[in-house]
Amino acid sequence: MSQDKSYPENFNQYPKNYSQNPYPNDAAPQMQPPQDGTVYKTQNSTTHLIMGVVAGAAVTYLLTNKNVRSGIASTGEKAWSAVRGEVEELKERLEDTQAELEYYRNLHKGD
Repeated sequence: MSQDKSYPENFNQYPKNYSQNPYPNDAAPQMQPPQDGTVYKTQNSTTHLIMGVVAGAAVTYLLTNKNVRSGIASTGEKAWSAVRGEVEELKERLEDTQAELEYYRNLHKGD
């Protein structure tokens, strides 16, 4: 049998039957069927229910408590005023930078 130059030298050592088991003595790795999580769901459904009820009760208490609501509102107002102040400061810095650029453009315009 003559070897064609397009095939590698060890071409004949590859198996001709691709359905043949490449692992000796049936040592192929066994695949586990995927679990859909039903065991986890059945074992933890009560825990999840209790945690949801507790979390819902905590959120309800925090949102209906006047002291907590006023604290949240005052914190939000302080944060919003700080953000507005910083935005105004950035606007001023931008205007100053634009004025400096315009000054330097006019300064070197006659060169």
